[in-house]
Amino acid sequence: MNTRRQEGMGLVELLVWMAISLLIISVIGVVYANTKQLTRVNDTVSRLQENGRFVVYLLDRDIRMAGFRGCNGNDATVPYLSVLNSTAYPYQFNTAIVGYRGASGAWSPALPTDLSALTPAPLSGTDVVTVRFIDGTGVPLTAAMAVPTDDVQVAAGSALSTGDVLLIADCSAFAIFNASDFNLGNGQIKHDTGGATLPGNTSKNLGTAFRTDASVYRLVTRTYFVAPSTRRPGTNSLWSNSVPGYDGQPQPEEMVEGVEGLSLFFGEDLDGDKAANRYVSANAVGTWNNVVSVKAQLLLATVRDNMTTAPQAYTFNSVTTTPTDKRLRSVLSSVITVRNRVP
Repeated sequence: MNTRRQEGMGLVELLVWMAISLLIISVIGVVYANTKQLTRVNDTVSRLQENGRFVVYLLDRDIRMAGFRGCNGNDATVPYLSVLNSTAYPYQFNTAIVGYRGASGAWSPALPTDLSALTPAPLSGTDVVTVRFIDGTGVPLTAAMAVPTDDVQVAAGSALSTGDVLLIADCSAFAIFNASDFNLGNGQIKHDTGGATLPGNTSKNLGTAFRTDASVYRLVTRTYFVAPSTRRPGTNSLWSNSVPGYDGQPQPEEMVEGVEGLSLFFGEDLDGDKAANRYVSANAVGTWNNVVSVKAQLLLATVRDNMTTAPQAYTFNSVTTTPTDKRLRSVLSSVITVRNRVP
C-alpha cells in the first residue's frame, strides 16, 4: 500500500510569508499616507492660489473705478457738485481713494471711527484702503429735465431704491444726491430736501437740467481691510465694508480667507502728467486726488496648518519672518491704475 507524506507550510515558510506581507503592507501604507498628504497639500495650495487671484481681482476691479464721474472722467474743468446733507466718512465722494492703517496710533491719516468701531476691526499694522465708486451699471434717463430741480425720470422697474446715494452724469456735468423717493412703477426719482432717508439733501437743485444722454449710477464707499476670520478662527481674512450695502449682506463682509497682510503704496502724480512720480505709504501722500495708481502687496497663508515639515520663513514688505506654525505662505503683488485719473 502506497502512502504519501503529508505536505504543508512549515514554521520557516510561515515566518517568511508574514515578513513579506508586513513589508508589502508597510509599503502600501507609506504610499497611501504620502499620496494623501500630497493630495491635501495640492488641494490647499490650489485654494491658496485661487484666493490670491480673487483678492487681486477684487482690489483691481474697485480701485480702477475709484472716482468714476461718468464720461467726463476726472476732468478738472467739471466742478464737483454734491447736494448730500452729510460730510461724514461714507459720503466724502470728493476723495475717491484714501489709505489708512489698522490700530496705528499716531498714523496719519487716522483711522476713522466708522472703521475702528467695526466688528471685527482692521488688524493692527495692516493697511486699509477706502474706495468710492459706482456700484453696478448706469440707468439712462428716459426724459429730459426741464430745470435742475426737476425729478429724474428713468425706466420703470429699474434697479434703484429709495435712500440710494446716486450719481447723475453726462459728458459735461455731474451731481451726487440722495434719492428721497423712488417710484418703481413709473421710474421717478425724487431728490427733495428733508425726509427720513439718510444722508438727505441740502438742496433740490442738481446744478444742471440733465437730458437723455445722462445716466444715473448707485454710489458706494467700500473699504478693504484685514481682520480675524470668523469662518476659520485662528486665521485672518480680507474683509470689506460697504456703505450703502446694496446687496443686502451684513456689513462688514468676510470676502477671502487666508489673507494675513495687506501693504499698499500709492502712486502720486506730482507734475500733472497723469503718471506716478513716486510710490509712498498712505501717511506720506501729499494730495489724495493726485493718486493715479496703487501698488498692492498681499501676504496669503493656507488656512490649514502642518502643510510643511518645518516653519517656512517668508519675506513680506521687505521684512523676513519665521512663523511658529507650519502653514504655506505666498506673497502677491499687483500695480493697479486708477483709470479715471489717467488718459
